[in-house]
Amino acid sequence: MTHPPVDRQDVESALEARRELGPEYETQVIDAFLQKIDARLEERTKARQPAERRPVPLILPLGSLGIGIGATGAALGPTNGGAGGIFVAVVAWIAIAVVNLAYALGRR
Repeated sequence: MTHPPVDRQDVESALEARRELGPEYETQVIDAFLQKIDARLEERTKARQPAERRPVPLILPLGSLGIGIGATGAALGPTNGGAGGIFVAVVAWIAIAVVNLAYALGRR
């Protein structure tokens, strides 16, 4: 069960202040009580809001794809698809994945 925005003691205090001060201060007492309710509701609303998410820039993933495709072509072209070229291409893609992962984890 959630807690009310004001507790019973706050209401009783406002009513007592209203009785003691008389009708000429009734508006001020009510306004002060409503401000207290507003402040507590604002606190509760801020506490419920999720953390602000930053947008992910697309330059790194798109640049990584471009570099990966270029590195794959450079590694496999001269070797005609030989084992050495495949090894170099795999290493390049692994390095690109590590860089992207490190970047993503660093943004948290």
